[in-house]
Amino acid sequence: MAVLAADGCVEVNLLSSQVAAHAPYGGVVPELASREHLRALPLLARRAVAAVDGAVDLVAVTTGPGLIGALLVGVRFAAAYAWGRGLPLVGVDHLEGHLVSPFLSLEGRPARDAPEPVLALVASGGHSAWFVVTADGAHRHSRTRDDAAGESLDKVAQAMGLPYPGGPVIDRLAQRGDPTAVALPRPRLDGGDLDLSFSGLKSAAIRWVRDRSLTSVDEATASPEVRDFLASFEDAVVEQLLRPAPELVARHRPALLTASGGVAANTRLRQRLTELGRDLGLEVLLPPLALTTDNAAMIARAGQLAHRRGRRTDPRRLDASAREVWQPPGMRRRVTGSADASPRNGPDPV
Repeated sequence: MAVLAADGCVEVNLLSSQVAAHAPYGGVVPELASREHLRALPLLARRAVAAVDGAVDLVAVTTGPGLIGALLVGVRFAAAYAWGRGLPLVGVDHLEGHLVSPFLSLEGRPARDAPEPVLALVASGGHSAWFVVTADGAHRHSRTRDDAAGESLDKVAQAMGLPYPGGPVIDRLAQRGDPTAVALPRPRLDGGDLDLSFSGLKSAAIRWVRDRSLTSVDEATASPEVRDFLASFEDAVVEQLLRPAPELVARHRPALLTASGGVAANTRLRQRLTELGRDLGLEVLLPPLALTTDNAAMIARAGQLAHRRGRRTDPRRLDASAREVWQPPGMRRRVTGSADASPRNGPDPV
C-alpha cells in the first residue's frame, strides 16, 4: 500500500511480504496468496492513510495480469473504497507500474518526468520484454517466447535445493564465481528475430545440475564449482536479456534506457546495462532496489499519470484479468464506444 503526493513523491510505501508463507512450497501458492492479501490489505490501508496529512483524492489498483484470486481481493477493496468515499478510481495494468518505477525515488524527491522515447526492459518471474514508451503509450518490440528470465533463475535455484526466491540467492553466490567457467547455450530464434528465449538455457542448466548431483546445495557452504556454474548461468541470462538492446536503440533512438521488474535487482544485469548505456551514449535509469519487485508505489504513480491523461474506471464495472491481453505484434486491442478505460475495456497501449 502506498500514498504519493501529486508530484509523485512517495510519502508512504508499505509492504506485507509473503515470502515466508510461500517458501516451504518453493514458489507462490495461489490460494495462499489470496488469503494473505485478504488479511493484510485492510490493515495496510488504514496504516497508510493514517500516516499522511490530508485526504486521499485518487485510488489506483492493479487489475492484471497476475493471480486471479489476489487480483480480485485488491480490485474489490479498491472499488469499494473509491465508491464509498466518492473518489475517482483508475485500474492499472501491472506492466504500466513496472514501466514507471525507474522514475520514482524513495528519498523524498518528486517523480522524474519521462523523456520521449524511453527504451524499457521489464524482466521478472512472469515477464521478459522490451518496450518503447512514448506519450501514446508503451509498445512491445521484443518478448520471451517461452519462459521468463526470473522464472528461469528461480527454477534452477529450486533444482539445486536453494531457498525461494532463487534469484537473490543466485545473485549472491554468482558474485563469487567465474562467469566463463561453464559453457551454456544462448538460444537464437530464426530469422534474426529480436524475441527472447530462456527455455533451452534453463533446461541445459538443470541437466548440468542433475548430472553432477548438485540438488542439495547449501548457500553458506557452496563450493567453487557451484559458484562458477551460477555465475555462468546468470551471465547467460543477462546476455540473453540485453541482446536486443543495441538493435532497438538503433531503430528507435531512445532518450533514455531503463530496466524494471524483479530481475532488475540483479547485480550483474545492473552493471551490464550501465556499461551498455555508456557504450551507446545513453543515460540508464534503474529503480531503487526496493521498487524492483511488485510494489504499490509504482501502481500509484501509474494511476496518477493515467488519470492525468483522462482515464477513469467505473468502480461498478472494475474487474480483474489474470492473463495478458496483448495482441500481436504487441499492441493492445482498443475497444471503442466505452467510457470506461480499465484494462478490460480498452486501456492505453502499455
